[in-house]
Amino acid sequence: MRFDVFASDDKGKLYNIEVQRADSGAIPARARFHSSMLDYRELEKSREFKELPETFVIFITENDVLRSEQKIYHIDRIIRETGKNFDDGTHIVYVNGSYKGEEGNELDDLIHDFFCDNPEDMRHKQLADRVNFLKTNEQEADNVCKIIEEVFADELAEGKKQTLLDSIRNLRDSTKWSLEKVMDALKIPPELQNELKPLL
Repeated sequence: MRFDVFASDDKGKLYNIEVQRADSGAIPARARFHSSMLDYRELEKSREFKELPETFVIFITENDVLRSEQKIYHIDRIIRETGKNFDDGTHIVYVNGSYKGEEGNELDDLIHDFFCDNPEDMRHKQLADRVNFLKTNEQEADNVCKIIEEVFADELAEGKKQTLLDSIRNLRDSTKWSLEKVMDALKIPPELQNELKPLL
């Protein structure tokens, strides 16, 4: 699972930001999936449920996916009978990229700039300067591409390791063999066995 942008703040809150041009990429079920993946990521670290951090899934969409003509939508679980917030620490936010707001409003300007192809038409000078630099400096653009490739490679390796760990656990649970016997049966080299044992 790869997030478009993953971030945390100094209070430990987690943020997953997804940019979607196609409406089908930002349906409510996908927001639910991304929210659950943030929790899964934390539970993999052996955290208790009560230790789960507050999470935000933010969809920045080209169109008004929720079709109520708002520039931003905040979605939280509520208790229907009381109308009170369930307060489970999960939040979903949709930012409507088609919203045409007033120049000078910080969010309106950011929405405008996010889907602006020409840096000269952007309202935030710092963002415009950076986009212009990346568009005109081939070496810098190459560096960005290399960084993205390295991140993807690291995540791919981690994903393969997780699949291997799941296979070991499944075989161990179904056969009741020792970890050593399971890993020998899977023909895992001794040096990799030593690396995997602490994770099991």
